[in-house]
Amino acid sequence: MQDYFRVIIAEKVDAGRRIAYFLSNGTAKARRVKGLSYIEFESNGKKTLLIPLSGHIVEADFPENFSNWEKTDLKELIDADIVKKVKNKSAYQTLSSFKGKADEIIIATDYDREGELIGVEALDIIKEGQEKVLRAKFSSLVGQEIRNAFEKPIDVNYNLADAADARESIDLIWGAVLTRFFSLATGRLGRYFLSAGRVQTPTLAIVVEREREIENFKPQTFWTISITFQKEGEFQAAYEKKLFDKDVANSVFSSINGRDGTVIKFEKHEESIRRPTPFSTTEFLREASRIGIMPTKAMSIAESLYTRGLISYPRTDNTVYPRAINLRNVLQKFSKSKYSNYVEEILGWEKIIPSRGRTETTDHPPIYPVEMPKEELKGDYARIYDLILRRFISTLYRDGRKTVKEAEIDVNGYKFLARGSQTTDLGWMAVYGYSSRDEFMPDLSEGEILHGTNWLLNEDQTKPPPRYDMASLLKKMEDLNLGTKSTRHDIIGKLIDRGFIEGNPVRPTGLGIAFIDAVKSVNSSIADPDMTAKLEQDMDKIERSLMSKQEVVDESKKMLHSVLGDFINKADDVKSIINTGINAGEAMGKCPFHPDHNLILSKDKFTYRIRCEVDGCRIDFKIKKNGSISLMDQLCPVCGLPLIKIIRRGQSPEVKCIDPGCAYNKEKEDFGECPKDGGRLILRQSRYGKRFLGCSNYPKCTVTYPLPQKGKIEKTGEKCPICGAPLLEAVNGKRRWKFCPNISCEYNKKKSNKVEEKKAGRRKKDASKS
Repeated sequence: MQDYFRVIIAEKVDAGRRIAYFLSNGTAKARRVKGLSYIEFESNGKKTLLIPLSGHIVEADFPENFSNWEKTDLKELIDADIVKKVKNKSAYQTLSSFKGKADEIIIATDYDREGELIGVEALDIIKEGQEKVLRAKFSSLVGQEIRNAFEKPIDVNYNLADAADARESIDLIWGAVLTRFFSLATGRLGRYFLSAGRVQTPTLAIVVEREREIENFKPQTFWTISITFQKEGEFQAAYEKKLFDKDVANSVFSSINGRDGTVIKFEKHEESIRRPTPFSTTEFLREASRIGIMPTKAMSIAESLYTRGLISYPRTDNTVYPRAINLRNVLQKFSKSKYSNYVEEILGWEKIIPSRGRTETTDHPPIYPVEMPKEELKGDYARIYDLILRRFISTLYRDGRKTVKEAEIDVNGYKFLARGSQTTDLGWMAVYGYSSRDEFMPDLSEGEILHGTNWLLNEDQTKPPPRYDMASLLKKMEDLNLGTKSTRHDIIGKLIDRGFIEGNPVRPTGLGIAFIDAVKSVNSSIADPDMTAKLEQDMDKIERSLMSKQEVVDESKKMLHSVLGDFINKADDVKSIINTGINAGEAMGKCPFHPDHNLILSKDKFTYRIRCEVDGCRIDFKIKKNGSISLMDQLCPVCGLPLIKIIRRGQSPEVKCIDPGCAYNKEKEDFGECPKDGGRLILRQSRYGKRFLGCSNYPKCTVTYPLPQKGKIEKTGEKCPICGAPLLEAVNGKRRWKFCPNISCEYNKKKSNKVEEKKAGRRKKDASKS
């Protein structure tokens, strides 16, 4: 008789290890047998195998006969069957090998649409028919919560999986059809393909529309009048309205200039400065962007902190802590953190009442810290963890308080308004690092005469709306129901990676503007957030059993047929608008050979193109897109063409010749001989903007050396006496040091030891003096 066992399916390797550790009390063993990978342990007297995945095991795709872009009829592609292709062969093989051998299967993937779909995909592979299937639901990878989840499992939510499956199918169909259409229509194939998508396109449209608003904005001149009064210090009052007529402004100013004021109304009251709400995913990503961490990176770090058991599940819309969370117990874990004084104060309260947001869901709690790290976190990981910890404590701490004073002051019949505030209790702001802007204003009494000291008539202009930054763009997407908490940061990342938008605040590139202009020339609804929001609502209906997966997919196909028909009818217009927009670029200075014409900088997905407006001019070069470029007044000492300055974040500006093939550039980029094969070690930039040395004979020679990212790197002409690599000098401010680029070389270790010896000698000398 066969011995049956229990199988647990986890979504990620790190999460699987933690689950196995807690369920086995640390006795779990990793197994790798004939290509199979799993974790084995005893739990409650039963043999258990935990199979960790790495995300999706299979992925949606079209059959092979639709793979040729140029030969595929796009209308047929919309209605093509979608097939599931194995993506993770190792996980597939492991699951298949245990098919029919388990009597109980527990899905322990992330509890959201994507996680449920991954779990159901695994079930389709391993389940034979008679097994008992359960679902472990948890929001953090800490011992007690994991054990509770397995002691009280729930049923698998197939509607949740169907909603995710519908999204995957719809995004595949729309993305493939629209991307192929635009790429073929404009002749941009291969690595230069033009990407389009159901959520990506309306998000880009938001950015382009804001840029158009700024470009088309017509500023209006207006005047303001202010008076500085003196009482226990200086404070200002402003005339109650802006004046858009210069004559009226001059008339009012001449009537009040040099005159004192009389207080006609004064009010003083206390106001609360409300605590922030608990972190939803969108709000977390917005705050992360404010401390300089891009949404895609912030989300990646948060997912890592979650799988390490340091924070709760980071994909959530919830802004209300569930009652099931014992906030006092959670808070006690941070009594030795750098916020210990605030923690101890809160723990001393009889009752802890957290702040609440407007959105309350039952799938996951807001993002909050669940454990202190056992080892010190570094860099952005430390900053993200600190942000989540600060936010959590702030939501439990007291509100801030401020005294607000407001006055109406009569000056020769004209009403002036003054307002002041004084923070009396920082409250949560002391934890979170916010500072309240105080503005001095004394106590006043009605009928009091105020002595004026300065009278100003100020001319100003109305301002266009600001560009979106990452924080406000995420909020706008949420308001318009574009994407989900789990996908919005990815959408923004794709728009950046594919050359449609840049910077923070965000601005569209020439390609992004041209693409949306082409879409709108056809009066297509794909740039309209309402259409995408409608599909999002339909997917929510799948989850609530109000629509079937097939109904939603079929309705989206019907929409896409209509959209595609409009584009096909105007394919030539689309091509013309996009190509014209791409080539337009922006002026960056005058051409040295045609002084009456500009050099134009245009940006593509991977390259900058710098060309003269005059056809046939020798200045027409493509430069790898990595950093921002500006034209310099100097000419190259080798070829006489203009020099350009390239600025990359965290690095010293780099001066290069505009011609990438110029000997001036090659000499500057050559840092010496490769010790392995005699090639040249060339200064290169990674796709992530990190500089390094790589052999010129790559890929035959794979020698690479990382470099310090800050400051200048200079050649010394010397070779390392130990490994043969060229010795370099780094210069950062007043500091200058010589090093071997081979970081594991003994040369660096010996230098480090000498430095430590010198420091120890100085400390000893200082100690003897004292």
